[in-house]
Amino acid sequence: MQHLKTTGDVRRYASGALALMLGLAGGTLGAGTPAGTLIRNEAVLEFTPSDGAPPTLVPSNTTETPVAAICRASVLPNGTLSAPAQTLTLNPGESGVFPYTLTNGGNATNTFNLRAEVAGNSAFTPAFEVYRDLNANGRLDTGEVAVSSLTLDADAQAALLVRATSGTAARGTAFLNLVADCATNVFGDAGESDSNNVSRLDLREPPALSLNKTFTPSTVRPGEVTTVTLTMNNAGGGAAETFLTDLLNTPELRDFVFVSGSARLEGTLANAATLEYTADGTTWTTAAPATVAGIRARLSSVPSGGSLSLVFGLRAPVADQSTRRNVATLVTGTVTTEATADITVVPRPEIALGPIGNPQALPGGELSADDLQVRASGVAGTEVCFSHTVQNLGDLPDTITTSVSLRQGEARVTLRRPDGTALDTPFTVTLASGATADFQVCFVPASGSAPLDALLTSTSSRGAAPNSTVDRVTTVISGTTPITKTSDRGEGVLVAPGGEITYTLTFTNNLNVPLTDVELRDNLRVIKPVTYRPSSAGSGLGAQSAETRAGSVTTQRGAATTTTAPSALRAQAPGDALLEFVRASDGGVLEGEDVVWRVGVVQPGETVTRTVTVRVPAGTADGTTVVNTFTVTSGELPPVTSPPTSNPVYIPDNLQFSKDSSPKVITPGGTITYVFTLKNNSTVTTLRNVVVNDTLPTGLVYQEGSSDYRVFFNTPPQDFTPLTPTVDGRTYTWTVPELRPGQTAEVRFRGTVTAEANGQLRNTALAGVVGSERETTQIPGTTQSTVEPLSFGINNADLVGYVFTDRNRNGIYDYKVDVPQVGARVILANGRIARTDTDGRYHFRDVREGSWALRLDPNTVASEALSIPQDAGRNGSRLIYVRNLTSADFPLAPDGGDIAVVRETTLRVTGGVPGDTRSLSVFKQVFKASDARTDLEAGPTEYVVQLTLTSSDALPGFSLTDPLPDGATLVSGENTVQFDPLPGGERVVTYRFRWSGDIKGAVTDPTANWRYAE
Repeated sequence: MQHLKTTGDVRRYASGALALMLGLAGGTLGAGTPAGTLIRNEAVLEFTPSDGAPPTLVPSNTTETPVAAICRASVLPNGTLSAPAQTLTLNPGESGVFPYTLTNGGNATNTFNLRAEVAGNSAFTPAFEVYRDLNANGRLDTGEVAVSSLTLDADAQAALLVRATSGTAARGTAFLNLVADCATNVFGDAGESDSNNVSRLDLREPPALSLNKTFTPSTVRPGEVTTVTLTMNNAGGGAAETFLTDLLNTPELRDFVFVSGSARLEGTLANAATLEYTADGTTWTTAAPATVAGIRARLSSVPSGGSLSLVFGLRAPVADQSTRRNVATLVTGTVTTEATADITVVPRPEIALGPIGNPQALPGGELSADDLQVRASGVAGTEVCFSHTVQNLGDLPDTITTSVSLRQGEARVTLRRPDGTALDTPFTVTLASGATADFQVCFVPASGSAPLDALLTSTSSRGAAPNSTVDRVTTVISGTTPITKTSDRGEGVLVAPGGEITYTLTFTNNLNVPLTDVELRDNLRVIKPVTYRPSSAGSGLGAQSAETRAGSVTTQRGAATTTTAPSALRAQAPGDALLEFVRASDGGVLEGEDVVWRVGVVQPGETVTRTVTVRVPAGTADGTTVVNTFTVTSGELPPVTSPPTSNPVYIPDNLQFSKDSSPKVITPGGTITYVFTLKNNSTVTTLRNVVVNDTLPTGLVYQEGSSDYRVFFNTPPQDFTPLTPTVDGRTYTWTVPELRPGQTAEVRFRGTVTAEANGQLRNTALAGVVGSERETTQIPGTTQSTVEPLSFGINNADLVGYVFTDRNRNGIYDYKVDVPQVGARVILANGRIARTDTDGRYHFRDVREGSWALRLDPNTVASEALSIPQDAGRNGSRLIYVRNLTSADFPLAPDGGDIAVVRETTLRVTGGVPGDTRSLSVFKQVFKASDARTDLEAGPTEYVVQLTLTSSDALPGFSLTDPLPDGATLVSGENTVQFDPLPGGERVVTYRFRWSGDIKGAVTDPTANWRYAE
């Protein structure tokens, strides 16, 4: 044996084996091999025998070694106090994040405890929270939550964020360290930690932002503009993004109006700021919207020492006195600074009263010579007038009251509108800011009065200083000068376009002195356009009926407002129109728009009378009014104007009239219904006392109490109102009190045809409108009926009758109670057909005398025919003997309540033995019979019972009993039924009974049974 070689080989193999073991052992120190992995190892001894035999291999036993679990936390970036991993600079009170990455450096799934802590000698202690950065974007996003531990697979990584928040009072530098500790691993071995992850947090010097807000001026009148200034200064360190905001849609400022284009930025940061607006307080844009609800300046940063002013204008609202507070805000980061300022709205009340057109009496002003009106003379008993204007110079609507006091002389004082109509004293009017109202003050001096001196004073409901003006009559002449004007048409009577009016002018000198240079003038521009004025209460200008307001158009001239009809209603241009001159008495001539008489001298006691005839232009609009006066002047008197006379203009064609009658063919003894239809096609004029005159022809007699009428716009009402005509011989007159624009009136009456009627009954009525006892227009309406003589003979008879809804169920046609059926078809046994007219009447002529059958076609009427004795049990049928003139009526059941379900009940029965699924339902309905007596009639009521049987299968030995109420009598049908079997499906059983008890007890409960299969 060669031991040395063998030994050498053994060493080699042993060395080789040892080297292998060392290699394996070294491998178990790394994290690359998963925990729990088994390492198997065995050695082989090779030796060569000394006797030259082949080498021999001798294996060792196998050894197994498991790989142990290792927990190794790795946090990056690493950092120390001297070399921090990260540095973050914030303002005090702000928050920031430090991003880290955690790696599981072990060889198994491990859980790591996470915490952030202050490290080293920190100047302050911030608040820390550790978050998992789910999307690894380095920012804290919505949905990312704080964690205190994290489980990772071997070699897995997780992005982390450490959020640090400093207090507002903190200053200096703080160090934080993110520590990751290994929890116990799956094999129960303790792990390690990574704690060399120090980062640095530096706090800047904080900004010191201040905000100031002012209104200039801080007290404004409505409509004035105030300048708003918001000023920001930074006396500290730099600030991040900053917003300087003023919202204008707050309750305090929402009625203020932003002045378009007034916003500007001033200060050292003006060029770095962006001006933005909002219309809703939420969305901001650089373009100003139509309505600005807020304004702001936006800065990306504010350096130390920076300043910015936001300046803009606001217009004050029209409002009562009030003080409004506004709050502006300055926001940077989490810090908000507010500044408040107050603005006071103080409306100023001011009024003016002066001569017409000059309420402020300029240029002299209050109670100056420009505020005085003087008439050289006035006549005792004759009205002398002064015109004035009152104006609201204040900022808000004001109610102004004007009163008159006589400081010298005696006179009756009357206030009038510019058109001469009287006003209440004192005169009260509500005017908008800047608006004016004109009025007159008229004096009638007393005989022997001293010169007149009157002080007019206006006062304000808002406390404005009173304002006055003076009217003066220097000389009062004793005596009277009566002046009158009349129209041959009569006051208030309608006149048509193209119609002529003759005016009579009368003037008497009752003074004790002659009047010289007397002149009479009649101005022909007197056709007033259609004027609409509100029907307001009180004594304000322009009170008038509200019925003429529809379709009006409002215009404003200066501060005075006038409302007129739309131009489509006027033939002339806006404004008064001229009458056409026809002729004048006593040398009167037309000069421009005036008819003039130059009389010269009028002696005391002398009366001057003149006439003028004028024509209303053919194109004058409907609804206008001719209002005419004349004026007398002389060397001794101021102009004296006559009282006005007026005539409304109405186009006769706007009154539409027609007459109709029914039936058109009638026999003696029959009744004709006449209907007059009147329509006012005017859009503005209300007609009053519209009359219809009808002289009844021979052979027609008025039925007393048969007249009635109704008035409507579009849809006629159901009911008429009784109307009593006046009678003059055979002429009857009906008067409709009022017919408004667009309204229609229907007047009707009935007449009986007598034997005197022969051939044709032609009836003509006249319609017209009456005003001041004068009829202004007459419109004829004609209708004609043919009277056919009755020809009775052995083979010649007439059959007539009514078809009507019998509302009271008495079987008789009651005029104005029952409703006639139009177009109902009645059939005679020989096939002849007659239809009813508008009064529900039918007529068969030349019917052979004898028995005839009649039938009402049920398809031509809306309801069922009532049962009467003549129908022989068949409703709507008649068997009558026709001779001479025979009548047969068909009453119909009225709507509603004719067939009414008294009650419904349902009986349901299901098989009663195991396995039997058959079922039955009995649906019971109880009706009051359609031909039952009314509640007003005596006797029992008849009821109809309907039983609806529904079975799922055939039911053998079926029986049903439906008991009658106590005391009831069965009329027809059966209330007990039996079927063997009752077939499956649906079956109806009907019967009738009479009962005089309470309707509530008319219903009983049925019972049913059947035989189960054996």
